[in-house]
Amino acid sequence: MNMRSKMGDWISDVLLFSAGIAGGILICSLAPSFSASKRRRSALDKARERILVAIKEQHEQEILHEAFQTTQDIRGELDKSLQTLRKTLTTVLDPIAEQSNRRGVRLSKRIKTTY
Repeated sequence: MNMRSKMGDWISDVLLFSAGIAGGILICSLAPSFSASKRRRSALDKARERILVAIKEQHEQEILHEAFQTTQDIRGELDKSLQTLRKTLTTVLDPIAEQSNRRGVRLSKRIKTTY
């Protein structure tokens, strides 16, 4: 019986060793696929981040373009208003300028004389 117990211990040790080897092989074969999927995910995250940065940059460029366009439109309207104001001032001030430029003799009121 002593021999049998030694033999049973030896078989269980061999089975445990074999299970450990099989587990190690399984872990070694599955570990690269986990790290590859992790690398793929990180690459996708980086690509997603680049896309978001590009979209944000394009959006900022569109905002700047709209701001410049609005500035140009406002400048055009201000130029039109300035021209209108100049024309109005010229029209209003011309009669005064014409009167001050005329050199004439001012006559005094007639005095009635009685003879």
